[in-house]
Amino acid sequence: MIAGIHHVGYVVPDLDKAASFFEGTLGLRADKRVESQAMGLQIVAFRLDGNGTGIELMKPTTDTGPFAEFLKHNPNGALHHVAYRTSKPLTELVGDIKGCGLALAAPTQNGPIDAPPGWRIVNVDPAGTHGLLTQFGEQ
Repeated sequence: MIAGIHHVGYVVPDLDKAASFFEGTLGLRADKRVESQAMGLQIVAFRLDGNGTGIELMKPTTDTGPFAEFLKHNPNGALHHVAYRTSKPLTELVGDIKGCGLALAAPTQNGPIDAPPGWRIVNVDPAGTHGLLTQFGEQ
């Protein structure tokens, strides 16, 4: 089911400061900077290698919603999710996920969605993954 790491996602209070750390201190180059009004987020995405492994920095743009609530509980920012690469298309993987007794989580309860950075994702309910929001992603 898992073929590698697709990306890790962090919710941060200051997107510019976090992006500067990854660029200036760690030497990465931002791949994309996007805003999703529908999700209430500004996002900076970094790609680390030819396999598409990446880092996603997310800053809530509203005071309500799941990302704003996460930041209220983690005011300094924190790891929000881990997304795994898979050898199968996500549309096929959904059956495997459900076959393991896991449930899909919002906003992907009905299957994969196109995420703002340009990749497709499916979320697995953290109740079945020991508390960590787990995603599967594809380019």
